[in-house]
Amino acid sequence: MSLFGTIQQSANALQVNQLGLHVTGNNIANANTPGYIRQELLQSTVAGVRIGGVILGYGVRAAGVVQKLDNFVVERLRETSSSLASAEAQVEANSQIEAFFNELSDTGFNSRLADFSNAIQDVLNQPGNDSIRRLVIERGKTLTSELRSMRGRLDNLATAVDSEISSSVGEINRLTNRIAELNTRIVELEGGRLGTSDAVGLRDERLSVLSDLAKLIDIRAVEQESGSVTVFVGGEYLVADGIKRDVAYGLTSDGEESYPEVRLADTDSPLQISAGRLHGLYTMRRETSQRLISDLDQYANDIITQFNQIHSQGQGISGFSEVTGTFASDDPTAPLDLAGLAAEIKNGSFEVLVRDKNTGLTTTQNIRIQLTGGVNDTSLEDVKNALDAISGLSATITAEGKLRISADTTRLEFAFQNDHSNFLAAAGINTFFVGDSAANIAINDVVANDPQKFAASLSGISTDTQNALRLAAAFDEPLEGLGDRSFKQAFEDIVIRTSQDINVQAGLADGLRNFYNTLEAQHLAASGVNLDEEAVKMIFYQRAFQASSKLIQTTSEMLEVLVNL
Repeated sequence: MSLFGTIQQSANALQVNQLGLHVTGNNIANANTPGYIRQELLQSTVAGVRIGGVILGYGVRAAGVVQKLDNFVVERLRETSSSLASAEAQVEANSQIEAFFNELSDTGFNSRLADFSNAIQDVLNQPGNDSIRRLVIERGKTLTSELRSMRGRLDNLATAVDSEISSSVGEINRLTNRIAELNTRIVELEGGRLGTSDAVGLRDERLSVLSDLAKLIDIRAVEQESGSVTVFVGGEYLVADGIKRDVAYGLTSDGEESYPEVRLADTDSPLQISAGRLHGLYTMRRETSQRLISDLDQYANDIITQFNQIHSQGQGISGFSEVTGTFASDDPTAPLDLAGLAAEIKNGSFEVLVRDKNTGLTTTQNIRIQLTGGVNDTSLEDVKNALDAISGLSATITAEGKLRISADTTRLEFAFQNDHSNFLAAAGINTFFVGDSAANIAINDVVANDPQKFAASLSGISTDTQNALRLAAAFDEPLEGLGDRSFKQAFEDIVIRTSQDINVQAGLADGLRNFYNTLEAQHLAASGVNLDEEAVKMIFYQRAFQASSKLIQTTSEMLEVLVNL
């Protein structure tokens, strides 16, 4: 090798060390840049030359600049981030649900139940006090208002989740569009991977965008030989090279309920996702939120049904001059168990008390309800006719299908007792509550407008408080219609089950978060910038640069001596 060759060899070394310092400087400059992947200069020896019988090396060359990346860890990190995002979305919603129940404060629903029960207990001591009876009505209104409020908050949560699902469509389209653009630019810059260098800045950005997309939906990213990535969701692709597929917002039905979902715009098929924030929102909307709404509606319906069944057996301080059922029949001529009334009606009977207010004389009439599955089963029309046949009473069916009963003269009043058929509660006659769910539960206007209609008595109009005792006991004693649970226990079951689900989900999120942090530490160990290591490399490149410079100087001096000979 000539002296000129040595100078050229050293000049190449200078250039390589210069590039090494540039890469090191770039790493140091981006040490705190989120998503930055550490870069490394690849070096290789230049092919040797033969001089006589000797083959000598010809120096070093820069082969390329690449990212230091553990693809396996990156893929696991992406998968875990999807699962964590799903769990955290559910935890966020669950924290709101916990606040809805608010059972640890003195304004929780169980406190409302206790206040209502205590007000009924007070009636036992002073049954003729209108103020105490009015308190029962007011506490009942507070109870129903709290149920409606909880139901409204759950509805608002569902609406907020629906809105976020809708907005996720635009975010998914934005991210997939950016991935497609980066694919094109990376392929162009890298020349379809014909070279050995990575389009490092663009690849950093693409990796960050893929990470953001994985937090929304679980994806699988497969890098192609050209350097582009193909993004799959389930068995469908979202991005291939520079092509991306849009997603759109849609609705899907499950029974009577409709739920939002994200679909592929070109095929109208739903995205098959199993993780990501969108999956967490789906789970929250379709399972947790809807289950709680159903549980709360069922609980409200149970209170309405069971409390009304007890209340309809009793009598108030005064009887009725007129009363209209709050529940309508779909078909007044159909058997009562097929007429669409609010509660189950059984084969049995109930009694009607007709009292002369002037003389105090009371007559009792028995109304038979026959439901045996035969052709002579009792219809609402039959009940109306039987009531109309009672001396002093008139009965009609309104255009809405509700039973109306009225006294023929102002000196008569009527009441009810011993309903073994559950007809009165099903038709909404002599009941305390109206509605059929937590969304519409309320106090019957008949009782709300006249506290004397609160049915505290069991053996006649204004005679005792035995029915009030049964009503008060329902809050703490098991009821057959509630699966041998009290009103209080039935609500506590909802709270306990919800709390258990929330705690399990929170534990799952914590476990995923810890695992994610472990993977992130592994990723940073491989791809993060260590300033100490970069400082060592900087000194190494500096010393190599100085040595190459010294070699050029020495060779130049030798060449000058040779020229001067």
